[in-house]
Amino acid sequence: MATVVDPVSDWKVVEKLGSVSYRVFTKAIVKSEQDDRDYRIIKLENGLEATLIHDAKADKAAASLDVAVGHLYDPVRRLRCSPCVRRSEWTSG
Repeated sequence: MATVVDPVSDWKVVEKLGSVSYRVFTKAIVKSEQDDRDYRIIKLENGLEATLIHDAKADKAAASLDVAVGHLYDPVRRLRCSPCVRRSEWTSG
C-alpha cells in the first residue's frame, strides 16, 4: 500500500495494489470529549465523500445516504428536475 500526502490540501492519497485509490482527510475531526467513536473521512475517485464511524461498543452496523436533491438544489439550467429524482428514489427503495 502506497500513501502520498498532498502538501496543498489536507488529503492523503491511498493506493492499494489491485484496488481503486482513494483520499483520506488528514486533519483532526472535532468531536465531543464524551464521544469515544473513531471518525474518518474518505473521498473516492468519483468525488463521493464518506464519513466512516467506528463504534467499538456497537453490535450492529448501519449506513446512511444524503442526496442533495429538492427545490433548494434545482440548478437553473435543469429547472424542475428534482421532482423526477425524488420520485425515482421513492420507487427504487
